[in-house]
This record gives sequence, C-alpha cells and structure tokens, in this order.
Amino acid sequence: MAKKLSHGDYTVGWICPLEVEQIAAMEMMDEEHERLPQPPTDHNVYSLGNIAGHNVVIAGLYQPGNSPAATVVTQMRMTFQNLGFGMLVGIGGGVPVKTDNGMIRLGDVVVSKPAGGHSGAVQYDHGKAKVGQFERTGALAPPPAVLLNAAQDLAAKRARSRNDPVDDNIKRIDTSIRGLRKYKHPGRAQDYLYKPDYIHREPGVPCDQCRCDPSQRIQRLASDEDEEPYVVVHRGTIASGEWVVKDAKLRDDLAKEHELLCFEMEAAGVLADFPCIVIRGISDYCDSHKNDQWHEYAAVAAAAYARQLFFHMPINEVKHYISETAEKDIHYVRVRQDDQDRQKILDWLTPVDYGPQQSDYLKRRQPGTGQWLLDSAEFQTWLNTDKQTLFCAGIPGAGKTILTSIVVEELITQFSNDPTIGIAYLYCNFRQKDEQKAQDLLTSLLKQLSQEQPSLPDCVRFLYDKHKEKRTRPLLEEISRTLQAVASIFSRVAIIVDALDECQVSDNCRTAILTEIFSLQVKTGANLFATSRFIPEVIERFRGSKIFEIRAHDEDVRQYLDGRISQSGQKLLQTYREEIMTEIIKVVDGMFLLAQLHFDSVCTKRTLKKLKDVLKNLPTGSKAYDYAYEEAMKRITSHDTDSEELAKQVLSWITCSKRPLTTSELQYALAVEVGEAELDEENLPQIQDMVSVCAGLVTVDEESSIIRLVHYTTQEYFERTQNYLFPRAESEITATCVTYLSFNVFESGFCQTDDEFEKRLQSHKLYDYASHNWGHHARVASILTPEVISFLERNAQPAGPEANDRTAFSRILWG
Repeated sequence: MAKKLSHGDYTVGWICPLEVEQIAAMEMMDEEHERLPQPPTDHNVYSLGNIAGHNVVIAGLYQPGNSPAATVVTQMRMTFQNLGFGMLVGIGGGVPVKTDNGMIRLGDVVVSKPAGGHSGAVQYDHGKAKVGQFERTGALAPPPAVLLNAAQDLAAKRARSRNDPVDDNIKRIDTSIRGLRKYKHPGRAQDYLYKPDYIHREPGVPCDQCRCDPSQRIQRLASDEDEEPYVVVHRGTIASGEWVVKDAKLRDDLAKEHELLCFEMEAAGVLADFPCIVIRGISDYCDSHKNDQWHEYAAVAAAAYARQLFFHMPINEVKHYISETAEKDIHYVRVRQDDQDRQKILDWLTPVDYGPQQSDYLKRRQPGTGQWLLDSAEFQTWLNTDKQTLFCAGIPGAGKTILTSIVVEELITQFSNDPTIGIAYLYCNFRQKDEQKAQDLLTSLLKQLSQEQPSLPDCVRFLYDKHKEKRTRPLLEEISRTLQAVASIFSRVAIIVDALDECQVSDNCRTAILTEIFSLQVKTGANLFATSRFIPEVIERFRGSKIFEIRAHDEDVRQYLDGRISQSGQKLLQTYREEIMTEIIKVVDGMFLLAQLHFDSVCTKRTLKKLKDVLKNLPTGSKAYDYAYEEAMKRITSHDTDSEELAKQVLSWITCSKRPLTTSELQYALAVEVGEAELDEENLPQIQDMVSVCAGLVTVDEESSIIRLVHYTTQEYFERTQNYLFPRAESEITATCVTYLSFNVFESGFCQTDDEFEKRLQSHKLYDYASHNWGHHARVASILTPEVISFLERNAQPAGPEANDRTAFSRILWG
C-alpha cells in the first residue's frame, strides 16, 4: 500500500519537461506515495515517491521553456518547503565534441558541472542576443556540493565496476509493455551525424524517412561500447535558452567559444534560484536533421543516471544541507515571485516585443554596410548631444529599416553597460494595425524603459493596480505621464521610431504618437531618431529639425551584391561578378530593395547571353519596382503547375491576411482541403518550398517565424493588382477558414476553461486566425459561399470572437 507522508518529508525535487521524461522518472522510483493536498495557487500535478531512502517530488511542465519551468519550480517550492535542491532531468541537443569520455553520441548523458569559468549552465536570451553571438545574461547557480560530490563518486565507482548500476536502472523499464516499447535502445545504426554545412532535405520529415544524402554523414569509428549499449556520461557546461538551436554551424561556433556540451530550454528558469543539477540524455545534434527515434531512450538514460545519484548522497548530509540553506532558499523564492510579478505587469502593458524584429533586420545587413551613417557628422552630433532630433527620410526601398536596426545595435553596443541611459525603439508596420495604435506604441516604449530598471518603477505598479482589477486599459494621457516619469529616471534617453509613414493615419494615430514623443523630448531631453518616406504631413512635423536623406550608397549596394554572388556558388555569376555589380548599381538609383529584386532576376539565368540581356534591360525610375515585380511574377508562372499554384496561394494569403501570419499558420491554411472534415498533415507544404517558389518576393523572419512580403512596396503592388492576379482570394480564404473551423475535432464547441482554450490554440495552428478573421474575409468577398452557409447551419459552433452566432456574422458581413 502506498505511503502517505507530509509535505515537509520531501527533500528532493525532480523536474521533467516532457511526458516521456516524466514516465522514465516514475519508473525509477523504489516506491510511490499517495498524493498530498496543495494550495489553490499551486497548479502543478505531482508524483511522490522514494529512491534510496530519499523522498522525491516529481513535477512535469505544461510546456517547455524557461518561463514555464520557473513557474513550476516556484509553486513546487512553496508547497514543499523542505526541498533542498533539485534535479532537472530530460533530453537535450548534444554537441558532437570529444570529452574525456569520448565523442558525444546519441543516447549519452550530459551532466552540468562548473567548468571554464561557468557554473555548469549558462543562459542565452533570444530577445537580447546579438546576431550570431552568445550573450550570457547572468550567472546561474552551480549544482550544490552534495550533488557534485555524488556525481564524482558515481563516476569513480562505475569505472571500477563490472556490473554497471546505470544499465541496471535502464532495465527497470519493461519494454514489453505496450506504452514503453519505444524506450528500447534504437541501435548505433540509427545514430546519424551529418556534416555541419549539409542541411536536412525535407523539413518536418525525420531523417530516417527522408532523402538526405548518406554520403554527407560523418563516419565515426566504432568502439567496444557500440556492441552493447552503455551510457557514457559527459560532465561540463550546458547552455539554456528560449529558442531551439537547429543550426549545426551556430552550434559549433557557440560550443567552441564557450566549451558547451549540450543545449536545452529549461535550466535557466530553474537555476535562477533553485540549487539544481542538470542531467540531459542526448536525443539529437542541434542541427536541421530531425531524429525522433532517440527521445525515449535518451529520457530513460538520463533518468537512470539521476536515480543512481541518490545512492551516492548520504541522507544525513542532505538534511544538513537543507537546514543550512533553508533561509536563503526562502529568500530566493520570494525574489523569484517578485520577478514573476514584475514580468506579469510588463506583459500587461503590452505583449509586443520588437526584439525579434531587431534581430531579423540586423541579420539581413551585409557586414560593413550603413557605416557611413554612423560616421556622419549628423549622427555623431545626435549621439553626443541631448534633446536632439535626427529625421531620416528616404524613397521606398532605400534601406531605412535596416539602417534603423544598425542605429539600435550601435546604441545597445555603446550603452548596454550603462544603466543611466535608456533605449527604446519601435518598428511601425501597416500590417499590424490592431497592435500599433498610439496607446500601443507608447506602452511599448514604456515597457522597454521600465524593464531596463533593476526594479519596476512605482508609477508603473500604480498604473497596473489602478486598472487591473477593473479590467480597464489606461488612457493615452495616463500612459504619457507614466512614460515621462520613467524616462526622467535616466540621465539620457534615446527613442528610435522606424517607418512613421506606415503608422496608421486613422484614429489620429500618427499625429498622436508624434505629439506625445515630442512632448516627452521637451520634458525629459530625450533624443529622437525617426525614419519615413517623403510624406508631406510627416515632413511638416519635423520642420526645424535636421532632415537627413537616406539613399542606398553605391558601396553598400556593392557589398550586398558581392555577398549574394559569393553565396550563390554559381560559376557564371562569379565569372561576371564586376559586370553584374556595375550594371545593377547603375540603375538602382538609391533604392536598395531594387538591387535585391534585380539580382533575384539575374541569378536565375544560366547562359551568358541571357545574363547580358537581363542586365541590358534592367528597369529604372519610378516604375522600376512594378517592372521588377512583374518580372518576378513571370518567373513564377513559368514554374510547373504545382509550384505556380503554391506561389499564388502563398502570395494571396500574405497579401489579404488581416494580420501577419506565422509560417505554421500559413502551412496549415494551405493544407486545408475544402469539403474535408479533418486536416491531412501529409498535405502540409514545406516552409522552404513556400518561400522558394515565390521568386524572392517572400521572406521569413527567423526570430518571430512571421512569413511576409519582402517590402511595403511589394504589398502595395499586390493590392493594386489583386483583382486580376488573385481575383477569388477573399472567397477562397473564407472557405478555408470556415472549413477549418468545421473540422470534426471542434465539434465539442466552446472551450470550458482557459487551459483547454490554450491547448486548442497550441494544437491547432490556424484556429486563432480563422476564428477571429473568417467573417472579415467573408465581408470583403461579399459572397455567401456554400461553405459559409453550411458553417452557419451547424449546431455546434467553435469558440471565437466572430464564430459564435449568426447575428455577429451579419454585423461583419453587412456592416
């Protein structure tokens, strides 16, 4: 019969990010205990038990990531207050380097250990990380001495033992049970390591089922352990962050610089205030080659090692450690709770984060370009003098946004270590009207400046307390006053606003945001850097300020083209490199985007005659963009039928969508088959194909996974030509959305809880977009299609702001 202990009897926490890891952990228990009551604020589900005399609490995560891990640990420690330390046990991505115990292979285990100046784990942050660089954002707690000593003792005894205790622990998994069959060792024949520069051929398809070239695999020498599975353990530094590393070159660069052995996504959230050892079974190599076969075995290998550590920890020493650190731990829990409260308030201000956009734009910069702006007398004066305005106006496609990202990066580089200088920036985008009203833009500036403070300013907490319980949003005047108060804390503040011409004119948004920023400048001495097209009303607002014209410099264009030609690997382009660069530079006339479009046209030519013909007829002048887009459409229509159809679907969806789409949303939208009752995932197009068939007109922002047209002018072109290029786009999008919402999986109707709704959004990628926007597309289409009529007649209707009743639909459709 299972024992029932008290909360205070449990001394060790075991955190499992995934279900497969939780199953493996439970199989390692000597005995299981009855569940205990917990406070209503603790939403975790625990498994309780005992290993080698130590009482253990196992907790899983509702989703992977540092933030969920931090939440789970905080709640667990408030309920089980005698937990002295923890074990974070699961799978991770390995770095194929050689350690004292040999080359890291799939199925091996990596354990955190202080090394190379690190505590055993380091954190990287996707929002703040510089392109191609690893940014350590703070020291993480090292494993407690009792665990480090236990790991060393276990290593010594394994080395001297004929019978491996870790292997014995793996055998506790009864793989004859149906649900545990996958926990078998897959066999060394399934351990593929590809060359770092070889990209997986079919995204989304595991390597054992795709067409990846076997000759690109790295051949590794067999060892004695290959004959019979043996868990090799490597100890050293583990890297933790919010984004998954799937790039072998980036993996190797980071690993070499910081002596990393493994990448994962939860340690930074756990180790901030909980003494813990990180144990990761290696299930992949952090590259583009997906290999799901090793997940279960890697999870059980990590769990088997974790179980064995308990036998090397004296119970009395654990109790002594707990009593010594109890007071300090309670302080850490409180600090963590304060941090969570702080983040909750910042997220309440606005969920918008411009960091991913900053990283994406900066990645598009060719090294060295834009330096002329940073070196200019105008910029240096703006940089070194208070209360300055530098307004940069430019023609469409001149490269204003990339230059803005260069300015932001320059400021962060120079002043990131000076807490007295505040930096906040905005990227205006006409496609994001719903989240870029004047209040939204100001709250984003407020959030950015507030989070640069070591503690949240009182005026921000007051604003939150005033509105949160009433479920109201602050007025523009309140946001403005609070922003001025926070900006006044800094000795200097820089505000950067890109693309004011894309800030919506409706609701007086552009006028309001400029008025408030200028007021902020008067009252706090802030510096303002802004860009826009030559829009008269914008120019008028900056009359009296220094106006700097942005045009693509010939040298920048040359560097860009030289890089593209080198990356292409095409002998014809490299042979005629100078002629190509000279002719394109001659016609771009300050329009950086035009250089990109012209090169996309040139690089498809495979004979010298065709290459010269294209170079001779490159369009220039005010109509050059339309000519370039028309040429791109000609290339699209010259594709095979399937590629042409896919390209037009991608372009029509992006052009007509009511908000920016993620790659997953668009994949699922294109996979929907009108008339079917469920989604066939074999119909999902590959992201690489979605981009490649569009002749350079579509790009993916890697940080945010937003798929978009390459420029504002591209959107304008397709909006002008939509009636003959995509005449049925709105009705087809409507049919797709209502077909998706009519799938059998949604027959249960409304979600009953927030958790249920969140799971629905996670599991069904198009659900959010379809439920919010199908009616808007139907209104533009102005046709009641059979799919819409059938959808409205269904008895069970899915939850969604525009999908709940016919009256709501009528208001949308007919106004």
